[in-house]
Formats: sequence, C-alpha cells, structure tokens
Amino acid sequence: MTSSDSDGPQRAAAVQPRPQRKNLMLSATIECGGTRAPVRIRNLSETGAMLDGAALPDPGVSLTLSRAEIVVGATVVWREAGRCGVRFDAIAATVDEWVTGKRPATFAGQQGQARVDAIQTAVRAGAVLPAEHPAAGTLDAAELERRVAEEVIHVQRLIDALGEELVEDPVMLQRHMRLLQNLDRASQILEHLGAVLGASDRVAAAQGIAMQDLRERLLRKPIF
Repeated sequence: MTSSDSDGPQRAAAVQPRPQRKNLMLSATIECGGTRAPVRIRNLSETGAMLDGAALPDPGVSLTLSRAEIVVGATVVWREAGRCGVRFDAIAATVDEWVTGKRPATFAGQQGQARVDAIQTAVRAGAVLPAEHPAAGTLDAAELERRVAEEVIHVQRLIDALGEELVEDPVMLQRHMRLLQNLDRASQILEHLGAVLGASDRVAAAQGIAMQDLRERLLRKPIF
C-alpha cells in the first residue's frame, strides 16, 4: 500500500514516511459538531485512516472516530469523492484492536502472559482483584434505535458497493440483470427504512417515501 493510495491529492509533498496501512472494510461512526454519521474504514494504521461515507467533514475539522470500544480523536487531512483521510490525535489502538473493536484485557498495565503473571502475583499477595469489565452504562431505547438506524444504512451502503462491483462485469450484467435490479431495489428499501428509523417523526417520514409499494406496506392499517 503506497502513501498516495489514501492521502489524496491535497497531501503535502514533503512529509515523513508514515506507518504502513492495512486495507480493510470496517463499520464505524464519526461524531463532529454534535452530529453522528456512519462511515466505513477503508484502510488503517495506528496513526491514521481513510474513511468513506455520505457525510464527511472538510479538511482541518476535528472529529471523533469510534468502533465499539475503540474511540479516538482525529483531524481530517483531505476529502474527495466521498472519502477522506484522517490523522489520529494519538495512537489509541493497534490495527488488530480496531478490527475486533475490543480492548485487550489488562491488569496493572500488562497484557497477555505478563497480565496472567501479574494477576497470579497479586493473588499470592492476598490483594483484592478489581473487576476487569466494569458495568456498562444503561442503554436507553432511543439510543438503541439510533444505532439500529445506523446499521441499516451501513448495510445499504454495503449492498450499494457490491452492486457497483457487479455491474462493472459485462457478463454478470448480461446474465443476472433481474437479480441486480432486485439488489438495487433492496438497497433503496434499506435507505428508506434507515431514514424512517432515524427520523423524529417516523410516520411523517414513512408518508414521504417515494417508493409507493413500500410506503403502502408501512402505512397499511393494522389487522387485529
């Protein structure tokens, strides 16, 4: 992976070599100016990443990038065509930790076998061991619904990306035109559902759906 693959045309010419980045496809969330939006991490190192998404901030803007337990501040370096490069404010996690979205278990600042040895030493000394997994904060229904909406939109974008790859193949396009049209339709449905779930007035959002059959299915009278 060369540095030009993710730094974009705005990158200054004279910079020091950066750590090697790993290509991947990870769902994540950015928060900037009180607004949260789903993104995908397309490549990553311990010091920065390339993201793609529909609502990316301008260069120079600070944001928070989060994936499960991993949260780090970052600054947008460049943005172009639905993608942007960010530089992390600090080395917050390894690439493997970003992939799993989890922090490794630690004890007294130690990980792996050193952690096990530290625990055994503490037990022999009669120390009271702290809980390694503190109780999580209460998750309210509104926050859970917001996260579900984000995941629906993320799945829609994954389907879009798949469709874009498939239609580039003339043989695939010729043989499976109907299936590709269904894939596009599924993507549109997911986009509308994500918008409804994320709306403050869901009934009004459903009434504004352009797909007539979906709108009618959502707004049909309940059967008791």
